[in-house]
Amino acid sequence: MFPFAQGPFSDPGRKDAAVPWGQAVFNKAFQSDAIAAGNTGTLVIDFRLPKNYCCLLRSLHTSTAGTGANNWNLGVLGLAYQDPGGPYKNTMAALPETDYLWWNYYPTADIGVRNRSSATTLYKTWRVGGPSGVTSTSAVVVGYDTVDNPVNVPLWVGPDYPGSDMVVYIENDIASSIANNFRCNAVFDLYTQDQAFAPEVMGSPRRMST
Repeated sequence: MFPFAQGPFSDPGRKDAAVPWGQAVFNKAFQSDAIAAGNTGTLVIDFRLPKNYCCLLRSLHTSTAGTGANNWNLGVLGLAYQDPGGPYKNTMAALPETDYLWWNYYPTADIGVRNRSSATTLYKTWRVGGPSGVTSTSAVVVGYDTVDNPVNVPLWVGPDYPGSDMVVYIENDIASSIANNFRCNAVFDLYTQDQAFAPEVMGSPRRMST
């Protein structure tokens, strides 16, 4: 958590402000396991957010660097999603990960450079791709869809939800792979329920009728 104050929300004029109460910042470095010959693997990154907030993904970065080839390739990103104003305010039914909202997760091709010690390092990063993203044997072409993007989706999950609010799966389908060093950084804007359900917000034309 990296909280910061933005002014007193007891002021009625502030409740509908599009200024987040604070942010949840994830910044983790870790190493994947080596994969023995004949096996494959899936890297799972779970995100658990502070409860009782409306959370909006502001940024996401996943990368890896090492001296050997990186065989972690295509993946998916999923958000646990409940309709705004739904049952999460009181209880939340079991939500299996198959019911998450899913987006494609595409890697760049390995980029090799020599550092100041003349050691060759291979870098690879992942991006959230839209439906136009395609892969080829020589490179990865990432297509963005500015409408269908996880940064546009609020996470309305309940305080009693036992699962992960966001999950990333990255698959290694090569039959043998060395361990790789990863870094993952994600930033979520946090809005209070008073902000999210202020009459000025719920009465906005942006809210679709049901």
